[in-house]
Amino acid sequence: MINARRTSCGGRLLAAILMAWLAPGIMALGGEWQSLFDGKSLSGWTVTGFAGHGDVEVVDGAIVLNQGILTGIHRATPPATTDYEVALEARRVSGGDFFCGLTFPVRDSHATLVVGGWGGAVVGISSIDGLDASQNETTQYKKFENGRWYKVRVAVSATHLSAWIDDERVAHVATAGKKIAMRPGEIEMSAPLGVATWSTTGELRDLRWRRLGDDPPMAMDGAAVFALPPRFAEAADKIVARATNSHRAWDRLAELCDRFGPRYSGTTNLENAIDWILAEMKRDGLDAVRGEPVDVTHWVRGNESVELVEPHAEKLPMLGLGGSVGTPPEGITAPGLVVGSFEELERRSAEARGKVVVFNAPFTSYGETVRFRWAGANAASRAGAVASVVRSVGSFSLRTPHTGGMRYEPGVRHIPHAAIASEDAERLHRWQQRGVTPVLRVRMQATNLPPARSRNVLGEIRGSTRPGEIVVVGGHVDSWDVGRGALDDGGGCIAAWEALRILRELGLRPRRTIRCVLWTDEENGIVGGKAYRDAHRHEASKHVLAIESDNGAFNPTGYGFTGSDAARAVLDAIGALAGPRLGMGKVAKGGADADTGPLLEEGVPVASLRVAGEKYFWFHHTEADTPDKVDPDALNRCAAALAILVYTVADLDETLPR
Repeated sequence: MINARRTSCGGRLLAAILMAWLAPGIMALGGEWQSLFDGKSLSGWTVTGFAGHGDVEVVDGAIVLNQGILTGIHRATPPATTDYEVALEARRVSGGDFFCGLTFPVRDSHATLVVGGWGGAVVGISSIDGLDASQNETTQYKKFENGRWYKVRVAVSATHLSAWIDDERVAHVATAGKKIAMRPGEIEMSAPLGVATWSTTGELRDLRWRRLGDDPPMAMDGAAVFALPPRFAEAADKIVARATNSHRAWDRLAELCDRFGPRYSGTTNLENAIDWILAEMKRDGLDAVRGEPVDVTHWVRGNESVELVEPHAEKLPMLGLGGSVGTPPEGITAPGLVVGSFEELERRSAEARGKVVVFNAPFTSYGETVRFRWAGANAASRAGAVASVVRSVGSFSLRTPHTGGMRYEPGVRHIPHAAIASEDAERLHRWQQRGVTPVLRVRMQATNLPPARSRNVLGEIRGSTRPGEIVVVGGHVDSWDVGRGALDDGGGCIAAWEALRILRELGLRPRRTIRCVLWTDEENGIVGGKAYRDAHRHEASKHVLAIESDNGAFNPTGYGFTGSDAARAVLDAIGALAGPRLGMGKVAKGGADADTGPLLEEGVPVASLRVAGEKYFWFHHTEADTPDKVDPDALNRCAAALAILVYTVADLDETLPR
C-alpha cells in the first residue's frame, strides 16, 4: 500500500487540497471585462511585421490571420502588466501548427501561451527558465479540431502565471525564483500584447481584459510526500548492480549500428534491423514479441552535392533535407544570397529572385533554429529563389552538416532545400560582406516515393496480477540515412529494451505489464507514435504511464514528468530512489517526448529520461552519430534508471493516479 503523509497535520492537507481545487475559481474573481476588439476593425491593433506573414483582415466579426510563416497582430501598449486577465476565442481554420500564440506582459518581462504548436497539439508557455513551451513544466498535448472555437485565457498575478483553455486550467506556475521570458526570435515582435499564428490560418474574436480582484491566487502550500515500501529500494539495488556489471547493452547497440547501418524509414536496413530485434527479444524471453504494421515515409536521397563555382571552385560538405524535391539532372547554378533571418530575407526579397538563398542563422536552441530547416524553403520560394540552403542546426561542427525534416506549405512552389556546415555558411556570409557574390551549384536526386510498410516493435513482461494495465517504455527505432543512429535513437531503444531484459533476468515480475515499444518513423513526423496510439486507443485508459528516451544515451540526470499532482508525488519518490544510486537529480516538470505525445493527447501520463546532453547536437542527424559517441557506462546507467522507473510504477499496490 502507498502511504500518503504530510509534514504538517491532516487538517492542513485537506485545506491545501481544497485550495488547489478552488484556485481556478478564486483566480477568476476580478473587475469588469473590457473589450479589446470592436468586431469591425483592427482599431488599437497593428499587423505585426513578421517576415513572410499572411494577410490580416476582419471578416464576420472575427480577425483572420491568414497563413504565412508567422502572422499576427499586436498592441503598442498593454492594458496592464500584473494582476490582470486577458481572454479571447480562437480557432484553427487550416494549417497544422499553432493558431493562437498569445504574448502578454508578466511584470517587466513577457511570455507567450502557445496553443496547438509543434505540429498541432502542444500547449505551453514560452519560456520558463530558458525552456520553451514544448519543454517545460507547462507542456501539454491536446487535440484541436479545425473550425472549432476555443476559449483561451491567461491570468498574471504578483505570484502566479495561469492559463485556461475552455475553462480547463492548463498552466499554473508560481513565478518566484523563475525566469519568465519570451522565446528568442521573431515572436518577440508580438510584445507587449499580441497574438500570432505559425503556418496556419487562425481566427480570433471576443478579445478582452480585466483586472484581477484583490484576493491573490491560492495554491497548495506543500506537496504530498509518498513513502515507497522497502521492497522497491531492494529492487533498485539489484537493478543497478545487474545493469552495471557488464557492457552487454553497448555491445548490442554496436551490433545494431554496425550490422545494419542507418535505419531510415522505407529502407531494407530498417526492416532487417527490426527482424533482428524481434529475434533477439524472443531470445531474451520477453512476452508477446511482435511487430505492428505502420505505413511510413519513403524519401530517397540519391546523389547530391553543393559546389562553390565562384569566387573559386570547391565542393562543400552538404546533406539534402528530408522531404525535399530534387533538382534537374544538370543541377541549379545561381548566385547566392546569404541572410541571417526571415526578417532579413523579407527586407531583401527583391534581391532573392533567381538566387540560391542561404540561411546563416547561428544555433541558439534546437526549437528556435530548426524553423529555418523546417520552413526555409517556403520563405525562399515566396521570395522567388530557385533553391535554398540552411546552416546546419547544430551547436558544434567539424564541417559535419546535419540533415533533418522539412515541409512544403500548400500553394508554395517546391524548391530544393539542403544543409551545409556552419563553417561554410559563415564563409559565404563573409564573402558577401566583402562585396563578393558567391555562385553555387546545387545537384540533388531527392525523390519522394509512395509510403512503405514498416513496423513498431513490441515486447513485454506480462504483469502477474493486473496484466491489462500497461507501463510503456521505449525509443524510436528509425534513424536518418546518415551516420548510424547511435545517439538518435539507438541508445534510447537499447536502454529501454535492456531495462526489460534486466528485470526478467532478475526475476522481477511486477503486477502490471511492462511493454517495450520501439516506434518507427519518428523522424518524419511521429508516424509510429501516432500509429501506436491509433492501434491501442481502445486500451488507452489502461496505459498507466508512457516513457520515452530520445535525448541521447548520455549520463542520466533525472526524469521529466507530465501528469497529475498526485502522480507527480509518486514520481518524486521514485526519483529519490534512483537519484543516489545513479547520480541523478530531481524529477522535473515536463515529460513529453515525440512518440509519447500522441498518448498524452489521450490522457496518458508521460515521462522522459533526462540526460547530460550538452553534446547531443554535436552529432545529431550527422554522419558522426556512431556508437563510439556512446559511453558504455552511461548507457548502463540509462538502462538502470528506466528499469527502476518502470518496475516501481508497474508494481505499485495502487495504480498511478491520473
